[in-house]
Amino acid sequence: MRLGQWLIALLFAYFLIQVGGSLIADLPLLSHRPPQERFLDTARVGQLERQLQPLQQRRDQLQGEIERLTERQLLAGEATAREQTSFDNWRAARSATEQSQQNPEVIARARQLDGLLRQEQQLRAQRSQLEADLQRAQGELAAPQGQLEQLRRQARQRSELLAFGIRLAFVGPLLLLALWQFRRYRGSDQWPFVWGFLLFGLFAFFVELVPYLPSFGAYIRYGVGALLTLVVGRSLIRWLNTYLLRKQQEQAAPQQQRQRQIRYEKALQTLGRHQCPSCERSLPRQEGALPNYCMHCGLQLQRHCGGCGSQHLACFPYCPSCGLAAEVAEAEPGVNPAAVPSP
Repeated sequence: MRLGQWLIALLFAYFLIQVGGSLIADLPLLSHRPPQERFLDTARVGQLERQLQPLQQRRDQLQGEIERLTERQLLAGEATAREQTSFDNWRAARSATEQSQQNPEVIARARQLDGLLRQEQQLRAQRSQLEADLQRAQGELAAPQGQLEQLRRQARQRSELLAFGIRLAFVGPLLLLALWQFRRYRGSDQWPFVWGFLLFGLFAFFVELVPYLPSFGAYIRYGVGALLTLVVGRSLIRWLNTYLLRKQQEQAAPQQQRQRQIRYEKALQTLGRHQCPSCERSLPRQEGALPNYCMHCGLQLQRHCGGCGSQHLACFPYCPSCGLAAEVAEAEPGVNPAAVPSP
């Protein structure tokens, strides 16, 4: 029965989730995030774009000139290196003559090499000047680009906040209603539907709403987490305190009252794990048998039948040997089981 009831709760939650998903998919305000262009200051954006256009063109022009100049500088360096190697080889192979350094051909080739070196130095200086101009151009671009990015970031934040607000207006009341129903009706005979609606509300909040939390507002994410932690933590502490108080009251009650308060299925499960059904503490194993009383809280675990005298678990409603009801044995000790009508 318990498994069947939980199955009903899960099926109810599943179909509610499907209905909610279909509703969100069909409503434009919920299925699509508002476009960022709705929140842009178009006049200011246009002004900044017009201001950026000549600066970007100047930057692109400088980058192109630097690339071309770099290529020329590379070619000039290669030409200089080749000429230097050729000149050194030519001088080494030349037969020694008097005043060979004053030879017109030597002087001409040395001047040619000097010209290549000067050309390479000029290209290097021009490149340094262009790189300095490019750095200044990028500095001029930084301010309007930063303002434009800020405007777009603000538009994106407003779009995310509006999407979050729309979904919160749809999901928030569902979650509050689910929590209110759970608090008030979770102990009724309709609890599977209460749990199913709660699961639906939690799914809608954590799956349909949380992904739309504004990315810019980390305080919103952490604030929601702190609020949920506070609510769940207070509920857990309250439940633990209630549980401890109930256990104290159970241990202070008489034996018969404690036996009646313990659910039969729970008693069988806990005793099967060698635990006390009342205080849930571990029991020692005495050659596979349970002790007669719990050494922690004093609850009677085994007793003798008032009719046949056999020993059995105290939680049994009937004696497994003679079938005598526990109420009859407690009311009339020593009764003859043959005189008791069969149940």
